[in-house]
Amino acid sequence: MTAPAESAPAAAVAAQSGTARLEGALAALPESKRELARLLLAARQTVPARPAPRSGAGPVPATALQTRVWRREYAHPGTGTGSHAVRLTGRLDPARLRDALTGVLRQHEALRTRLVAGTGEPAGARLVVDDEPCLRLTQTDLSAYEPQGRADRVARQITESAGTVLDLESGRTSWFRLLRLAPEEHVLILTSHLAVFDGWSSGVFLTDLAAAYRDGGDSLAPPDLQFPDYADWQRRWLAGPDGAADLARRRAVFAGSPPAPRAPGGFERGHLPVRLARRPVEAGLALGAAEGATPFMTLLTALAVVLARREGRTDVVIGTPAAGRFAGPLEGAVGQFTTVVPIRLDLSGEPPFRELLHRARTAVAEALSHQRLPLDALFGEGDPPPYSVLFALHNYPAVPFDLPGIEVSQLPGPPARHLELYSPDPAATLACVGLVERDGEIGGTAEYNRRAAAPEDVRGLLTGIEEVLDRAVAAPASPTITRT
Repeated sequence: MTAPAESAPAAAVAAQSGTARLEGALAALPESKRELARLLLAARQTVPARPAPRSGAGPVPATALQTRVWRREYAHPGTGTGSHAVRLTGRLDPARLRDALTGVLRQHEALRTRLVAGTGEPAGARLVVDDEPCLRLTQTDLSAYEPQGRADRVARQITESAGTVLDLESGRTSWFRLLRLAPEEHVLILTSHLAVFDGWSSGVFLTDLAAAYRDGGDSLAPPDLQFPDYADWQRRWLAGPDGAADLARRRAVFAGSPPAPRAPGGFERGHLPVRLARRPVEAGLALGAAEGATPFMTLLTALAVVLARREGRTDVVIGTPAAGRFAGPLEGAVGQFTTVVPIRLDLSGEPPFRELLHRARTAVAEALSHQRLPLDALFGEGDPPPYSVLFALHNYPAVPFDLPGIEVSQLPGPPARHLELYSPDPAATLACVGLVERDGEIGGTAEYNRRAAAPEDVRGLLTGIEEVLDRAVAAPASPTITRT
């Protein structure tokens, strides 16, 4: 029998009444038991496929990636620090900027989060969100120096900021420096810890900072989801049947892929600029587009051929950093959502490059559909993953940092230090090649392990991509593309 339409409002009232009674019962509990009761109630509920606001506001377990970065910070202080600098030309109001920075810290829980040692299960760090923001801003006047002296000191401050040791347990996860070069010229340096701030967060932060500078620090509304909401959801989803099943399916894909070998000497970071030759890349990307492949898919396919030749394999796994913001509400939050998506490419049967492109399209789409799975859960904490090379063609959305009456320009900074983020065991990583496309040119920076590769080895990956694309364009139907 169908229930009468009039029963719907009554059901809603009853639900609201039940919620009110539940909240009253929770409020009557001692504070020490209140959050435990909330967690037990949440554990009985079905975990949705996408994050939702968490129940309560107490500590939540850190993500697996955060726990790994947190532990590494103890052994190697400062390795998780990231830095970003902008030049501000125009009449800047420092007090207004300070208010805007405080407003952004207040808006995003990730920027008010401490990572502290947890007790009980699961083991690892806990996220504790402070109620009030704590802005750490230093102001330095360099206007008395000659132009070259100012430039040298700005460069030194940017370099020093990237090496700043931040304290995750005290909540000192960010630090800002405002350098005054002249009455209408400043440099703002943003220093943050990778445990709470990823590449996408830079755009979110600058957008909100501009809005707060224009309209006041109290004008900002918090995002629909905060990072602790995501961390709480991830733990519960992985422990539930849906997450466990997805994890098992994905593990089966890599069951036959051996872990990457560890370099005998461990890990020592190196950086070098890289660039792809324009002619073979343009022709290769046009071939890929004709087969329905994106530039990333085409370059990834060529790199897979290079690695297959190098390793003598027909089964290649390449890791690619992904934003990890698989739900729309996550796009407006600051936090460390980055994940590495391993992509397994099958090159067996000496297929022509066109066939490889179609295989890559399927493999990339399948891999990216599993961004919810954290790398540490997929392969085990501290275990070498089945890839030694990471490849990215970055496409973070361009964000205009629009301050009224002020011209904003980016300043180059020290190379990124991401290998600890992208691999549970950096000693098992050869290189991470991060490229961007600007004005028809594709180039960027390669971060590599000096104990596993020399600069010429890393450059060889790039020249290998160019050579593969050259051969593919000349003979796209040839079955010899995987041969040396």
